[in-house]
Amino acid sequence: MFCAFSPLLARVAYASLFEHNHVLKRVFTSHPSKVALTLEVPGMPEAQFTYGQLQRDVLAVADAMARRREAVALSRGEASLSWLQPRKPAHVRSVFAQGDRVPSCDYMRDTGFYTTSLLCGPGYRYVVSLLASWSLNQLTTPMSVSQRYNDELSYVLEHSGSHTVIGETHLLKEKLPAAYEELHVRGEAGVDRVSRSLSKKEKPQESSKVRCNTFLVDTVLDVTSLIQESTAKREMRESATIEVEWLPPTDSACAPMRSAEDVMKRLGDERIAAKARDMNRQAEILQREHLRRNRAPTDASRAGDRGQSDIHGDDLLCFDSERLDELNQVYRRWYADPSTRPGEYDDCLMLYTSGTTAKPKGVVHTHASVGSMVRVLQDAWEWRDTDSVLHILPWHHVHGLANILLCAIASHARCVITPFDDAARVAHRLERGDITLFMAVPTVYTKLIDAVQRRFSPIEKTGFRKGCMESVRLMVCGSAPLPVPTLNQFRELSGHTLLERYGMTETGMALSQPLHPIADRHSGTVGSPLPTVQTCVYQPETREAAEQISAKEADFDEVGALGIASDSLFDRYWNNPTATKKDVRTNAAGVRFFDTGDTVGVRLQEGKPAVYTILGRTSVDIIKSRGYKLSALEIEAVLLSRRDLFYEVAIVGTPDAVQGESVVAVIAMQPEAAEARGIAFDEGAAVHESARVTDELKKVALELLAPYKCPSRYIVVPAIPRNATGKVNKKNLKRMLHLL
Repeated sequence: MFCAFSPLLARVAYASLFEHNHVLKRVFTSHPSKVALTLEVPGMPEAQFTYGQLQRDVLAVADAMARRREAVALSRGEASLSWLQPRKPAHVRSVFAQGDRVPSCDYMRDTGFYTTSLLCGPGYRYVVSLLASWSLNQLTTPMSVSQRYNDELSYVLEHSGSHTVIGETHLLKEKLPAAYEELHVRGEAGVDRVSRSLSKKEKPQESSKVRCNTFLVDTVLDVTSLIQESTAKREMRESATIEVEWLPPTDSACAPMRSAEDVMKRLGDERIAAKARDMNRQAEILQREHLRRNRAPTDASRAGDRGQSDIHGDDLLCFDSERLDELNQVYRRWYADPSTRPGEYDDCLMLYTSGTTAKPKGVVHTHASVGSMVRVLQDAWEWRDTDSVLHILPWHHVHGLANILLCAIASHARCVITPFDDAARVAHRLERGDITLFMAVPTVYTKLIDAVQRRFSPIEKTGFRKGCMESVRLMVCGSAPLPVPTLNQFRELSGHTLLERYGMTETGMALSQPLHPIADRHSGTVGSPLPTVQTCVYQPETREAAEQISAKEADFDEVGALGIASDSLFDRYWNNPTATKKDVRTNAAGVRFFDTGDTVGVRLQEGKPAVYTILGRTSVDIIKSRGYKLSALEIEAVLLSRRDLFYEVAIVGTPDAVQGESVVAVIAMQPEAAEARGIAFDEGAAVHESARVTDELKKVALELLAPYKCPSRYIVVPAIPRNATGKVNKKNLKRMLHLL
């Protein structure tokens, strides 16, 4: 005899295993049917992924990662789970932490045995890979998919000491050389299969050598295949909606039915059995309701404070504590022995600096610092689960990763992913009515302005402004200085006053203009310190040198180098204690700060927080000329007010025997302005400099700037090269133009 059967499980939420990571826990407390990610690529059908799909795929990929790491470790004779990151001792903290501590940069041995490099483009598979790695407490390093292997990718793999690479099928094939082929795991069938070359345990003296030109990488996981297999298995399970149980026959069921009395007896037995099953189901329902009503408050139940609905226990993805053998080795250990679970100060994320002033450094963030930078922005910018953010930025930098993606999924919001391939298309996407947030860099806003002005009809311009005003509640700009003319032009077209903020890979977001009131967003500034942030403005050299900035020109109450202290500060530079300690500054009260390397001007306000203006990188944007310290960013912003002439401007200083440094303007002109002056570029002529153009532009500058701030040279180029986040590497620019 068969019947529909729903077993009474000892249900434990997976979220309870992920207390160490704010974002991961929030994802696992979201409504499973809610859309988490929407992928919109021109020429391809739109793809949507729910939080329920995301949770299940994260677990499936994490299971494969855990099995693979365990298989490799055991094949080498290493202890079970020796590949897991050990919990950081309580007395070990960042060198920037307050109070007594052992600096982590001195304590940690950054060998990379728990480091995973991520090679995915923006999209669903990236999110699955990131969260799966975090769920196993692995230090995760996103890599730029726009870079070549022989440049940045090989540098990251070697420098990080990554043992695992997880990526998409096509990127693994395109970006990694043939030496990695034998390390590929393309599906579950290959997870437990370890080649002989990997099984050989390295001798200590060989540990610094590369393995077949793959550095320390021993596993390359194809996340595309793993997700496809996971989806196929899940669909098969969901198609079997009834679990069938064999019920032992009763004595009457075994007896032959020879009379009407036998039939009546059989029916009576069946009624009794049915009643017992019904009572069991009622008991199960009552137990679940009791657990739901009496459970302790969680992040999910407190989420209503941010406009996010409560989540019932029945909606949480759970495992059965009576079937722990179904969990991977890591989760099983964490459930059985909570003392082995990760700590909030364990390593979580390593991002590489953009390297605009030096070689890229690996910036290590902990679960605590990542959680802090997300929570701060959730509160400051009032993220809601009803929000939809349009994501067009790279995902291997803090702006695109933390400010947009992590804030979105930690808020149970929807992240709409689309490439910035056509400014007009993206502008039309903003006006459709379902996007509530948009964040970009200044070059994106410049291109949006150009597209709307040049390619939109009057009716389309009206529609763009109307759509932005009615549906988009916040537009943010950062990662590079926003020229005031660009701010004003975009406000005219969209009706939005862009919110400017300041942050770095090392600090997360530190300063921000207010969400409300909009009138307090002062153009040319980056606002005030965010919650948990302390600032210190100090003199990096001599007070006399700093005072040489013209106070009446800049109108600042204080000028100096910016130091930051906050819960979002990074832990250390990977395997570089010297560089980490070099950036520590301590004020008179003994508070430790991180030296940002930026020079700021501070304007005090009565009854309100002080407002900060970024004057530039101390090393490249502060030009010492004729006894003055000039802000390259200020000069750039003023010249860009002549939009009829200048499309882009980069101000640099070059050595000068008399002046110390002379001011040089590298410019990209508006197409009409260049054509009117007979300036054209081809493969043989990528730079234009002439006395006629320089004399004309000097006169323009004198109308806008004090004489000592005016550039002495104007070099015209087709476009100013920028990195993925819109920043100009001025050292490379000077080298390219022979200005060093």
